[in-house]
Amino acid sequence: MKKIFLFLLMPFALMAQRNEQQELDKYAQAEASIKGFSGTVLVMKQNKVVLRKAYGLADREWNIPNTPDTKFRIGSITKQFTAACILQLAEQGKLGLDDKLSKYIPDFPKGDSVTIHMLLNHTSGIASFTDQPEFANIAKLTWSMDSMILFFKNKPYNFSPGTKFQYNNSGFFLLGYIIEKVSGQSYNEYLRKHILDKLGMTNTGIDRLDSILPFRARGYTKEKDHYVNADYISLAWPFSAGVLYSTVDDMYKWDRALYGTSVISAASKQKMFAPGKGNYGYGVFIDSLGKHYRIGHGGGIPGFITQISRYVNDDVCIIVLSNDSFDAGALADGLANILFDVPVELPYEHKEVKIDPALLDRYIGKYKAFLVVEVIRKDGKLYRHRDGTPDIELKPESETKFFYADGSDRQLEFEVDKNGKVVKIWFINNEQRGEMKKID
Repeated sequence: MKKIFLFLLMPFALMAQRNEQQELDKYAQAEASIKGFSGTVLVMKQNKVVLRKAYGLADREWNIPNTPDTKFRIGSITKQFTAACILQLAEQGKLGLDDKLSKYIPDFPKGDSVTIHMLLNHTSGIASFTDQPEFANIAKLTWSMDSMILFFKNKPYNFSPGTKFQYNNSGFFLLGYIIEKVSGQSYNEYLRKHILDKLGMTNTGIDRLDSILPFRARGYTKEKDHYVNADYISLAWPFSAGVLYSTVDDMYKWDRALYGTSVISAASKQKMFAPGKGNYGYGVFIDSLGKHYRIGHGGGIPGFITQISRYVNDDVCIIVLSNDSFDAGALADGLANILFDVPVELPYEHKEVKIDPALLDRYIGKYKAFLVVEVIRKDGKLYRHRDGTPDIELKPESETKFFYADGSDRQLEFEVDKNGKVVKIWFINNEQRGEMKKID
């Protein structure tokens, strides 16, 4: 009788289980239909596929949809691969992480104060070429490597080497130069032989504009309510800081490799994943989402924004590759929160409604969490006010919930007690809710 009873309960137990794939897909689909996400998503949990799906278009002019096999430029995720190449060469005794930059470029200003370690973790202080105002005028030009280094090497340092963290594309460009000088191979050749071929990453490589690349996604940028082709940039400039393309499946092969020692040794991984200034290791950020330890990196290059997030203690990997100006990192966070059973609101289209103007006065005041936001009233409307930034109108979609009128998909939801007094607000951004207490 007991066995029969258990058998009868089984269907109900199965029904009670979460359908993670359905929840994740529903969220990603909402991001695509409401916010315009276009790209590919891979969510892996304990080496099993939870979601592997594409959204939007790889080519808007020919109406060709993205697929899980679509190739995207991954931008600065390239830095992980460059860091691994450097660590391999260190293991081989061909360079040292404490080597001075002057060893490889003798005339580089302050080169005897900058180490390879500083280049790897963005503490060199060298001026980043992408931060220079005049870079926009030359980004379309293909120069020799020496000429590109000359463009930034005589710029003033941002700070004394080793004293601060500042994200720096010049540093990783120089690492590519060092890889070529030490190995005697081009960056492409070294990377292909020692990492990509070894891992079977056949759909990853150095992007070239003159090559025929099957399943290549075109890059787009959204301007107000329409898309345009992304600005052209010479791929000589991203180089070892951001020139790779890949697919979600190949990126997962990379994730798997970093759990073992097929690419770099355990000692090298310890160096790579050690958080330094800015919580940056070697080509990776080290932080957490809630209580979940995370190693990851995003990428941004005209027309493409990408993210790989590795929750190593949970054996979860989330990869988002996008061929538009969509916030891939925010989408990856939302997918992770769903997987970790943290409430996430689905995006939706906000519509303004009319409410009693007399209600607005009760919302006026200051609210604080990690920053202070003031809600003010002027001309019969509510505005979000912060010192040093323009006021943003708050449009009502209910008596207690308002959305930012700047199109940023942010909302403030006021929580009131039984007497109608506001006790707190919920700040909603990228479908995540944060509590802000009223302080005035």
